[in-house]
Amino acid sequence: MLRLSALSLLFFWPLLCVSPSGVMADPAPPSLEIIGLYSFRANRTEYDRFLARTIEEVHNPLNFSENLKNFLRDQGRGDEIRPLSREDREEWEGIYRAHLDEAVLVEVMVTNPDARFSVGHFIQPDPSRPPGQWQAAWNETFLTADGESRIELADTEKVPSSSRYRVVFVIHYWRQGTPLQSSYGDLTPPLPEPVPARLWRLAPYELPD
Repeated sequence: MLRLSALSLLFFWPLLCVSPSGVMADPAPPSLEIIGLYSFRANRTEYDRFLARTIEEVHNPLNFSENLKNFLRDQGRGDEIRPLSREDREEWEGIYRAHLDEAVLVEVMVTNPDARFSVGHFIQPDPSRPPGQWQAAWNETFLTADGESRIELADTEKVPSSSRYRVVFVIHYWRQGTPLQSSYGDLTPPLPEPVPARLWRLAPYELPD
């Protein structure tokens, strides 16, 4: 088996990048592909289960971290550390449904991104509103290229450093049939389908501030 030392590989690399015509081959251009468009309410059972679990884990004071519980006690608000009432749960469920019933989860494959790429460029236009009120990507999660694991960013990173990965994000008040703007032009979305089981787990939803 032919083995190249690091020095040899460094020497031959420019030759490996040369096309048969003798001209240096251009690197592959950046590309974006929507590989899934998912409706939260397409599967009612999973949607209801997600809402119940999220409300219990995030908004039930009994499940707050000890630091937050101690903070509430220090502020004289220890009486707030109590089980959620039925009315509380219904109120939180209404808040989540107001955000998610008409929203979609978008899964995009990102390949060879350059400095122009930004998740904030994923925007769906709405001709009935000024551009400042158009819906933009929210709550993005980065996944490995196979879509099975999360990518955690360093404090200094805005996007992963790898050349191929997935990004999953929410667009609220989705307008079916309207393109999605991106860093590299408009993307044509497919029809919505149910949220895959892996994304309920890997891309949990957080309410806007």
